[in-house]
Amino acid sequence: MKTFKLLLVAACVASVSGCNSGSSKSTGQKTTPTKSVTPTKVERPAADHTFSNTELEALLTERNQILTSVKMSFEGKSYNQVQYAEELDEGQWVIKLQSSDASTVDLWLSNADDGDCLIYRPSVITDIFKCGESTRTSSDDSTVIQSTTQNRKSNIQVEFQTDALKHISSIGNTELTASNKDNKVTINTTFAFNEFFREILNNDGSKERINATLGVTTYLQMKDITSRFEGSEMILSFSTHIGGSADDDINMYTGLLIKDNKMATHVTRTGSVFSGGTDLFAAGNPRILQKASDTIAIESNKQIGVHSWGNGEKTALDIPFTDVSHRKQATYFNKVLGQQGIDFYIFTLKSAPFNGGHWITQADSDKYNFITVIE
Repeated sequence: MKTFKLLLVAACVASVSGCNSGSSKSTGQKTTPTKSVTPTKVERPAADHTFSNTELEALLTERNQILTSVKMSFEGKSYNQVQYAEELDEGQWVIKLQSSDASTVDLWLSNADDGDCLIYRPSVITDIFKCGESTRTSSDDSTVIQSTTQNRKSNIQVEFQTDALKHISSIGNTELTASNKDNKVTINTTFAFNEFFREILNNDGSKERINATLGVTTYLQMKDITSRFEGSEMILSFSTHIGGSADDDINMYTGLLIKDNKMATHVTRTGSVFSGGTDLFAAGNPRILQKASDTIAIESNKQIGVHSWGNGEKTALDIPFTDVSHRKQATYFNKVLGQQGIDFYIFTLKSAPFNGGHWITQADSDKYNFITVIE
């Protein structure tokens, strides 16, 4: 689902008499009553936002606090970087941590007072340790867990920033893997916790889609790939299911990387995009859909989906188009889709409520020239 940080501005709507109308001083002069003026409703958001390096750096600096918010020491190795995260349930997360030598481990972290936690690495480690209240030392902004694993009897220490933990799943969990053949680079998507879900949660996605999330980690990977393969022909291939973005401010910058590097985007037979994933698909040219089934309409395959957004209190269409969130989105879609970009954005807002979804039809695509190739 799309999320937005809304800029709330206290505006003074001035009439002829001005904003500062509370003065009790009288001039003794006769005044003529004035009619109040109703502001003209803006029917379309303006594409006037400036995407800048300054704004991007501020966003990355803020998100970096989350990427360094969980640390773990285990068997002589320190894991100080958060790679990906997923919220499993309220107060439970799976977090992929990386050490300085690039080795990784999955941490199932529970915030329950009497909870158990788990560390996992495919074919190497599966071990449980107590992580409830009795193992914790807390300060105003951080918590330290000191425990011993049940199987290996190894000491383990986990430290996390309490406030950052609430937002940790916003970093995303979509892994990008680039392969280069004959100067043609294919970037494939993968859910970062495939093995964990299959082996620990007994969920291989066969009964219900496992949807990966986009976030700052997606941008950082895409930036690295485009830097390494600058000048090469590139295609972003959505070969898994992308459920949306947890950080649209960053996600738009990821889309601009796709646009600026003249990438093609491709939803494969095994993949789908929704919400913020569709935003990234929109940034490609050409935009290719490989139908999961050739015998049914494209919307029945549920591969490219859109919806509106909300701020927790209002849905997007209840918020004036002059709002910064609308103008950012309008600017983004204008950049990636050209003249039809703003119309397509308004279509997404009307397509389904923020807690619903609409799968793009052939007619939708034709109207906005959205899917350029269907295979």
